Amino acid sequence: MKMEEKMRPLSDIRVLGLEQYITGPYCTMLLADAGAEVIKIEPPGTGDPRRSLPPFAVNERGERSSGGFMRFNRSKKSLTLDLKQDQGKEIFRALVRKSDVIVENFRPDTMERLGFSYEVIHQLNPAIIYASLSGFGRLESLRGPYWDRPGFDIVFQAMGGLMHNVGEKDGPPLFLGVPLADIYTPMVAAFGIVMALRMREKTGLGQYVDTAMYDCMTALNEGSVLIYSYNGEIPGRDQPRLQAPQCSFKTKDGYVALIVPTEEMWARFCRAIDREDLIKHPLLSSGPLRGKNFDSFLKPILDEWMGQKTTEEVIQRLLEYGVPVGPSQTAKDLVDCPQLLARNMILDIQDPVGGKKKVVGSPVKLSGVPEIGPRPAPRLGEHTEEILENLLGYSQEKIIELRKEKVI
Repeated sequence: MKMEEKMRPLSDIRVLGLEQYITGPYCTMLLADAGAEVIKIEPPGTGDPRRSLPPFAVNERGERSSGGFMRFNRSKKSLTLDLKQDQGKEIFRALVRKSDVIVENFRPDTMERLGFSYEVIHQLNPAIIYASLSGFGRLESLRGPYWDRPGFDIVFQAMGGLMHNVGEKDGPPLFLGVPLADIYTPMVAAFGIVMALRMREKTGLGQYVDTAMYDCMTALNEGSVLIYSYNGEIPGRDQPRLQAPQCSFKTKDGYVALIVPTEEMWARFCRAIDREDLIKHPLLSSGPLRGKNFDSFLKPILDEWMGQKTTEEVIQRLLEYGVPVGPSQTAKDLVDCPQLLARNMILDIQDPVGGKKKVVGSPVKLSGVPEIGPRPAPRLGEHTEEILENLLGYSQEKIIELRKEKVI
């Protein structure tokens, strides 16, 4: 291992990823970004189902790689292993004894049916951290009536109350447009794993990290719960605006989003648009009044001002007066953004089939940790022999035998 890699915070941590699709892979990807050795365990022949999902890159030899898989599996190792066979279970037990963390996001009871419940894993290695990512949680002491329900991102956004707050007043609740539960939940799980590793330094023991997508979406909607608790109101799409403007506006060549949250900023905003007469206007003299009269009075004035200018002209003018504003950006805008490039948030990764591709970097930046470019997602079973031979001490003859029996 190179010196710069040893300086990363999790460079001495080995993670076993029993994972598929998004939540488990995203969690272990964050750990890999922090320097952990992540061994992704996949079924022989098929692998993670995301390997077969588009978009695809195809080279001149007809080989293809999945952008859907590359998206969440950079900087990992791939080990193919049939956990239903006795020899596969034996190999997994040996890996457990040499590892620090297990991350799994299978359906409820899958690990138990394979014979690898937390209790079994804890007996094999009392120091291991066992992290489960699920829809409704796994800990028996906190088990609710929904614990074994299936669910996908849109279900949890709806149940967590986020969709209730998005959309037109008389329209249906709307999906937020990004897999928020799939992305935020593994971030929380990674935080839980690091906390458990820190606790292990004190106690010498691992523990179970239980992260539920429903919990995480509810945590994001905490403001609605607080409002309901304080005054009995249920925030939603039909609630009156308490401040305005707070929305997006069309310009000559795009859209900008802005917010004016205080009276002092409202005065600056009015000066920026050359409408000081609006500062003390009786229909606009407070946030609630601006919200009440936004559609009928204020919005047409702002639409006219914005519509006569380019996005850049609007942004520069409002920034001169200290008004928070930004453009509504596309994926191309993000890839070309000088701010994101300066922050190493847009990185190049070398797809062995498709060549150079762009990926989003880690949002965690530490002053004492060197920025290291990501390695491409592994080919199916790419590191199987390396792991069996170097980590577990298997002979070439034994590895050939395991291949014949389709254990690996």
